[in-house]
Amino acid sequence: MKSKSIKKLLTTALIATMLVGSTLSVCAASGSEGSGGSKGKEEIATVDTQTEAEESEPAAPAVSFVSANGNVSVAGTAVRNTIAGAIKVNTLQGVAVTTPLAEVKASLGLTGSQTPYVIAFDTDAKKSNLAMNCVNAAAESLGGQVVTAINVTLGAKENGKLISLSNGSAGMVVGLPKNADTSKTYSIVCVQPGGVVTILNDQDSSPKTVTFAVKAGLGTYGIVAK
Repeated sequence: MKSKSIKKLLTTALIATMLVGSTLSVCAASGSEGSGGSKGKEEIATVDTQTEAEESEPAAPAVSFVSANGNVSVAGTAVRNTIAGAIKVNTLQGVAVTTPLAEVKASLGLTGSQTPYVIAFDTDAKKSNLAMNCVNAAAESLGGQVVTAINVTLGAKENGKLISLSNGSAGMVVGLPKNADTSKTYSIVCVQPGGVVTILNDQDSSPKTVTFAVKAGLGTYGIVAK
């Protein structure tokens, strides 16, 4: 797919993220991360309150394309990225999908020539104001602080066209920012369309990376240090 088409899709995704935020005018967070670095997730809140969406269209970022089963540097270590995609993340030291391709296809329910595709880029309060308000509120309830956030769209391609999906997931590993305090514990706050906020615990033991499941469709993922 040509870069122009990807940029158009990224612009659409940025607007969609704003609309995600517009359904989250209240973010009541409760609960905390499990002790001992336990794996899993805890749903925090579901809110469906409509507000006005932002009027201006954001500029799409320049993108870098990654291929399936190619190596990506994540926190200085070569990691096999299993699915193709368009990535523009400057705040983290690398992003890679690690779940085997066949497993991702099965999780997403893909058939025939359909192949998984991921889009990831940096976000912040200027791009996704209300969604980031929810991320920050959830982080505060955990007694943590957001170090950065990314928007991720997990979908598929068929005959050169992108397909939107709503079911399934894939494992993703990201390298923490260079200035991150590696003595702290990290978790992920995920904000999805429909007003669902979920806490995802780190699934790896490296102090330099965070591994978590990205869900099909669009989501905002805030990395929280505690």
